[in-house]
Amino acid sequence: MKIVIYTINDCPFCKQEKEYLTANKLAFEEKNLEINKDFLTEMLAVSNNFAGTPVTKIEKDDGQIVVLKGFTREEFDKTFGLAPPAPPPVTAQAQVPTPPPAVQPPPPVPVTSPPPTVVPVPPAPEPPPPPVAPPPPPPTTTPSVAPPTDPALNSIIDNLQSKAAPPPPASTPPPSAPGALPNIPDFGKNN
Repeated sequence: MKIVIYTINDCPFCKQEKEYLTANKLAFEEKNLEINKDFLTEMLAVSNNFAGTPVTKIEKDDGQIVVLKGFTREEFDKTFGLAPPAPPPVTAQAQVPTPPPAVQPPPPVPVTSPPPTVVPVPPAPEPPPPPVAPPPPPPTTTPSVAPPTDPALNSIIDNLQSKAAPPPPASTPPPSAPGALPNIPDFGKNN
C-alpha cells in the first residue's frame, strides 16, 4: 500500500493525520506544497480541484485508489479497516440507585359522546297569499235591467233607482261682490 499526503506548514489537520498514520504504523510520503509549488498542481489534479489540505491519496494493494479530502478519524478508520480505539477501562463506578419504575398513568377512559340529537326542521312556511283587491265600487250609472214582470218588484226597483240617481243640479248663486260674505243659511230660524 502506498500513501501520499499533501500538506502545508501550520495545518492542524495535517498534523493530526500524520500523528494518526504514525500511531497506526502506516508508512506515508509527505508532499509539502510550500516547499515545492509543483506539488500544488499535482494535488489539484488528484483531488478534482479541492483547494484544502490535507489531501491523501491511497493506492491499495488490490489496485484501488482512494482520495480523502481533509482528515476525520472515522473516515480513515473505515478506509484502512481499523477499529476505533477501545474506550479506556472503567474503574469502580459509584453505585447509582436505580430509579423506581415509572408509574404508568391509568389508561384513559373512553369518552362516549351521546348520539347526535336530531331536531326536526319544520317545513318552510308558505308565503301568505297575495292580498285580495277590494271589489271595484259599483258603477255610478244604473245598469239597465229588464223590468220584472211582477208589479211589486217594479215599484222596489223604481224606488232604488230614484235613490241611486244623482240629485238634480242646484242652481248656482250669483257671484258676490268682492269682500261680500257668502250666503249662509240660518238654521236657527223656523221656516
